[in-house]
Amino acid sequence: LALIQKAASSPAEVTRLARGQERELRNWLYASRSGEGTLAAALEAAAAEVEQTHQVPVDVVAVGDLALDESSTALVAAAREAMVNAARHSGAPSIDVYAEVEPGLASVFVRDRGKGFNPSDVPADRHGISGSIEGRMARHGGSATVRSSPGEGTEVRLELPHG
Repeated sequence: LALIQKAASSPAEVTRLARGQERELRNWLYASRSGEGTLAAALEAAAAEVEQTHQVPVDVVAVGDLALDESSTALVAAAREAMVNAARHSGAPSIDVYAEVEPGLASVFVRDRGKGFNPSDVPADRHGISGSIEGRMARHGGSATVRSSPGEGTEVRLELPHG
C-alpha cells in the first residue's frame, strides 16, 4: 500500500502495482489448493514476470491443470516467449492467455489485439517464433500455430499431448 501511495500521481503505475499485489494475494490464498508445480501456476508466474518487465497487463485463465514435467515446462516456456513477443511488438494494451487441459491434450492460447504482422515477412535470422516457440514445441511432441495479419492482432496456439 505504501508503494501505491507513493505512485498516486501515476495511474499506470498504481494499476501495475495493484495487479501485482492482487496476483500475489491470489497465489497466497489458493496455492494450497492448486499446488505448486502445475501448468496453471507456471503460466501465472510467467505472466506476472512478463507484466512486471514489460508493463503490459497479462490475464491468464486456466481450465483444468496438469503437473509440470519436462514437456509441460517447455509448453510454459513457449507461452512465455509468445507473451514477451506480444508485449514487445504488438502495441496491444493487454494480453490474454487461455489454457485448457483435456484428457490427452494441453492447449495454451496467447492472444493480443495489437497491430499484428504477416508471419511470412519475419526475417529468417529472427528465431523468436521459429526457435523459441515452434521448434521448442516440436522437440517435445507438440505444435505451435501463429495466426496474425496486419491490423488484426495475433494468436499463438500451442498444443501438447500428455498423459
